[in-house]
Order: sequence, then structure tokens, then C-alpha cells
Amino acid sequence: MEETPSNLNDSAVKLASEGAHNEAIACLRKGLLIDPENGVLWFNLALSYRALGNREAAREALIRAAEDIPNDTDVFDTLGVVLHELGDDAGAERCYDRALDIDPGNGRVWNNFGVLLFGSERFTEARSAFEKSLTLIPDFDDALYNLRDTYEELGRFDEMRTCAAILDRRENGSGESNRRS
Repeated sequence: MEETPSNLNDSAVKLASEGAHNEAIACLRKGLLIDPENGVLWFNLALSYRALGNREAAREALIRAAEDIPNDTDVFDTLGVVLHELGDDAGAERCYDRALDIDPGNGRVWNNFGVLLFGSERFTEARSAFEKSLTLIPDFDDALYNLRDTYEELGRFDEMRTCAAILDRRENGSGESNRRS
């Protein structure tokens, strides 16, 4: 098989899905030697670095990906998550704003933005973000957990209990938890 950026990316995705992130990184770096402006390779490289706990390298790879594919919601959403994990909340907020400029109907981004707002104790804004997330993805349990906790912080206990009841029904109705980690 010819070693093209596309083939190397496909191999890296398969390796990463099997947890072989160091091997995936090697494939992606080889692909980037051939095509250094391939934003998809940079993005996938960032995912493997993050999976290994190397958030600084993930940040750098995501910045490169954003330069090469500047209208990709996933790149800016993931960069926002990584920057938040690194403690750069102002940078994370700019990334979420950019992701939502690109795709205002992305419920996952609204949830991640809400997590940032919640962590900054901006509970009213977090509530709004989680509510938007759930409007867009009604069965998104992470957003519902987050909204429940936000309602509690805001002293909106009736709404908090409603969220808790929905979560209990979902967990007990299927016999197992639907919570995503």
C-alpha cells in the first residue's frame, strides 16, 4: 500500500481506536511530512496527544489544524476543551465562540461552553448554554446532568428535581446508566 496522507490517516484512526496512540502519532507525523498543511492530520494528531495526556502537544496540533481548516467546528470545540483543561479559560471561551459562530446549532459545543461557564461560576449563562444544548440534543444526558447541577447552584430546586427525575427514568428504564464519560 502506498503511504499517502490519506492512507496514513486511516491507519492512525484505526490504531487510535485500538488505544495504540503512540503508533497513531507515528503514522500522523509521517503523513505530515508529506502534507504539512493537512488539517485533518493535525486534528487527529491532537486527539492522540490528548488521549495520552499531552495537552500542550494537543494544543499546538489543534492550533495548526485551525490554521489549515479554519471553519471546522470540531477543531475549535476540541481546542476549547484542551485550553480549559490547561487553565486558559479566556482562550477556551474564544474557541467556543468561534465554534458557535461556525455552527450555532451544535449541541455538544453548547454543553462544553456551559461547562466552562459553570466552572467560572457564571451559572445563569451556563443554564442558558445547557438548555440550548438540550434543545438541540434532547437525549444528551451529559447536558441534563450539567443542567441539574446548574439549577441546584441557582436555587431552582423544582427544575433540578425535574432533571433528576428524567435522569432516573432513563437510567432505570433501560436497566443501565446512559451517562457518558
